[in-house]
Amino acid sequence: MHPIPTKHRLTLLVVAAAAGLSSPARAQERFLLDIGSSGRLTTTPTTAPVAGVHWNNLTQPTAAASTVTTLVNTAGASTSGTTFAVTDAFAFSSTNGHASTSAAYLHSASSDFWAVQNNPGKDARGVIRIGGLDTTGTKVYDFTLFGSSNRALTQKLIADYTVRGSTSETKSLEAVGNITNTVTFTGIQPDWRGNIHITTDVNPASYSSASESYAVLGVVDFQSRLESRPPVLPPVYSAMGNTPNPAAEANPANPKGLTAYVLESKDSYTGRVGLGELLRRAGFNVKPLPLDAPPFNTAPGSDFSEDVDLIAIGSFSSEDPDYQAYMTQYGDVLDDYVDRAGLLIQFTQADQTEDEPPFLPDTQNASRNDTDFSKALILEKQHLMMQGLPTVDGGNAIELTLWNEPGNTYTDNTLWESYFQFFGFNVILSGDNRARTPGFMEGAYGQGRFFLSAMANDKILNADTGEPTETPSLRAFNDVFFANLYNYAGLVRDIATPPITITPQPGSSTIPEGAWSIVLLPDTQIYSQNYPGLFEAQTAWIADNIKDRNIKFVLHLGDITNVNSVPEWKFARKAMANLDGIMPYAFVTGNHDYGPGGNAATRDTYLNDHFKVSQYQDWPTFGGVKDAGKMDNSYHLFSAGGVDFIVLALEWAVQDATVVWAQSILDQYPNRTAILLTHAYMNNNDFRYDHLDTSRPQTYNPHDYSTPGLKNDGQQLWDKLVKKNNFAFTFNGHVLGDGTGFRIDNNEAGKPVAQMLANYQMRNLGGESYLRVLEFQPDGKTVKVTTHSPVYNNYLTAADQDFQFEVPLGAADSDNDGILDYYDDDFDDDNDGLNNYQEHSVYGTSSKSADTDRDGISDAKEIAAGTNPSRNDKTEFDAVKNNRADLDLFTRGDLMDVRPSPMLIEVTEGEAKLDFQLEQSSDLLEWNPAGEKLEWNLPVEEGTRLFRLQMAPTE
Repeated sequence: MHPIPTKHRLTLLVVAAAAGLSSPARAQERFLLDIGSSGRLTTTPTTAPVAGVHWNNLTQPTAAASTVTTLVNTAGASTSGTTFAVTDAFAFSSTNGHASTSAAYLHSASSDFWAVQNNPGKDARGVIRIGGLDTTGTKVYDFTLFGSSNRALTQKLIADYTVRGSTSETKSLEAVGNITNTVTFTGIQPDWRGNIHITTDVNPASYSSASESYAVLGVVDFQSRLESRPPVLPPVYSAMGNTPNPAAEANPANPKGLTAYVLESKDSYTGRVGLGELLRRAGFNVKPLPLDAPPFNTAPGSDFSEDVDLIAIGSFSSEDPDYQAYMTQYGDVLDDYVDRAGLLIQFTQADQTEDEPPFLPDTQNASRNDTDFSKALILEKQHLMMQGLPTVDGGNAIELTLWNEPGNTYTDNTLWESYFQFFGFNVILSGDNRARTPGFMEGAYGQGRFFLSAMANDKILNADTGEPTETPSLRAFNDVFFANLYNYAGLVRDIATPPITITPQPGSSTIPEGAWSIVLLPDTQIYSQNYPGLFEAQTAWIADNIKDRNIKFVLHLGDITNVNSVPEWKFARKAMANLDGIMPYAFVTGNHDYGPGGNAATRDTYLNDHFKVSQYQDWPTFGGVKDAGKMDNSYHLFSAGGVDFIVLALEWAVQDATVVWAQSILDQYPNRTAILLTHAYMNNNDFRYDHLDTSRPQTYNPHDYSTPGLKNDGQQLWDKLVKKNNFAFTFNGHVLGDGTGFRIDNNEAGKPVAQMLANYQMRNLGGESYLRVLEFQPDGKTVKVTTHSPVYNNYLTAADQDFQFEVPLGAADSDNDGILDYYDDDFDDDNDGLNNYQEHSVYGTSSKSADTDRDGISDAKEIAAGTNPSRNDKTEFDAVKNNRADLDLFTRGDLMDVRPSPMLIEVTEGEAKLDFQLEQSSDLLEWNPAGEKLEWNLPVEEGTRLFRLQMAPTE
């Protein structure tokens, strides 16, 4: 086994020690002990990068306990009074440690040892004592022990090490062939004398011959820390593995001369490491990421070509306090490294410790969740990182088995902790074919690149023993993947990478031709109470996207306010005013919209003081209300997608009388497809509220409230109203928890009814402005559901927030050309000179009405004039017409008075008689005589009956 060269290993160790001297979070003092032979001493290095690191050489394995050696720390100081003594002699010392120059410690320290021997007449146990330690109880000590032997298998030199102070712990280590494996003991408290003893015993499984067995101890590395601080142990893991570290200069093993910094650690999920080993296999010269400095020379004008070629962060490193401290101090400069033609790859992390990578620039963002996948779908097959990888499903997917461990719930996680929100990345692998759950993404920044991975394919070695654990399939994948990474790093270094195509977030793509949308506004109560700007952002986004998303109607699901107060209703009215005149909408009351403080104990509400019937009664979509002057129960008519709809917007805790009224309205419109809008209908378990069903939760069922009236819950509304009529959809809010629910049931006629719950109020800020968009596809049956935040410009991509379903709506295709009539340019349903395609897809008008907005001006005329044919301008027109004098505007009728009016010309006895009166006006409205009346008598020929009067030309 040949991990990274010793000089690099110690670079990292010295960093840890030096940092510890100035930070209570790290070791306050560290000691390195070479347990070995006088013929192989470890001297203080005199050359960079480890110059000045002091070692203690202990060469007398059989010394008496009275022989006490004062130890020096790595800085060369002995002021703490820390001592060393042998209290139970070892059998002998030896220089037969492993000969590798790439061991976990300097070769001179790791290649010799003291041994104990389990055969007659020999010492089968050796004990050393570290004395002069803290006795106040404020400090504890962390130990790392190392031993190596050049003996060959099948011999086994297994040591049982016990570290004992006032607390005690035992661990084992195999020395044969060992280069980098160590055992660690953390939080050891000295005994009352200030001593800690380290015992080396021969493990029963050790075997050298029938008559003897051995155990060895080569290095003792310990450090003190405050008990309240976490341990910071020498991170040796990037050195694990049996691949020699290629030289940094170009050579056959590393033809491009690439170097990689690695940060990885043993984690609680896998207990494994291996990233350094995989990079060495691929050809990189591997070094530990320096933890006490930026990864490049930050001096102005520094040479990019001197930067390391790759920074690689191992899976689940975010658990490691070293990683956390590094990202706190240097995370912000990692994007600068990328900008300098650097490549950074981060493998999967637990969302519990790091939900968002801390090093991303402002041009990118990404968030993880707990979603795992046994397969990763390849979305970018031509990407250079995907070339040659072993695949399944006809080359469309990757499937990995990480380890052969039956019962391990993680072993089949090809994607582990996938992403669910992202911006500014090209999604290469995903758990789904719509890039909702990315598993491997590339981002560009400046001259460099980022890779974010949700794979743990770097976990290939047991972190305690170094034993390989990767399966053959994982090995086959990794060989190609890391070879591709090596080549890609070379392209990044040479600024020769191909351009990337940013993957749009699900839901952010352009709406297909012929599609149209409905928008749902769930419970806005917290916005109205505390964050009115979020409410206004929602409706402003709708107004801005009417054309792009072909939005036809907006439905507010109730709980418009939180405590039914006047200020809240004013804020709500202001927010909804963004849609007035440009987008029809309906709304219902929720429980918080009724009663004192929104307690729903009465049906008193300020709704009708702010959302008045008079404001809506002239809207072309407005049908009517149940009670005069009250918007609590209303119905609305609109057409979209070749279907005529009726929306029944029913009160909180729908009363029996309201159900009867709703049925009477449906009876008037038997051919319309119905939509039920009410606040409480479905629970978040995908079942309708049913107060008679005690087997399922009924929290927040309307029957649990004291609201007056004979109330109906979801099941009652289904039985009494929905299943008996031509409903296609029901929508409600109200329910907390995850605030989502969905089901489809057939009504009595056998037609499907989609029933949906959406409510985001339990998110931060009362919902983070998330709203739901239903995009109706041009096939007349498919509905795509997305969940969007206008404030964050973000989409939720969980399965219950981004999905699709089918409800055939019955739109016609009369000429059987595969294009539904409502957007077919072969039809002009309203005979206004605009074909259906123009109306639906170009202008957003209705093909069922020549005057979509019913303002008295036809769609064709408004389009020709450049005004909005979907916005009712009647109020503005009337204001202009009734105040034209103030605006210096005049109608055609006004101007008619300027011209000679029809006059009677009398012909008598060969003469024509004409009467004239000249009038004058200052405003074209009021006219007064100017001068005397004139009479003309002119001779005409007999029989002439046609005359004209014109101005005579001037001379």
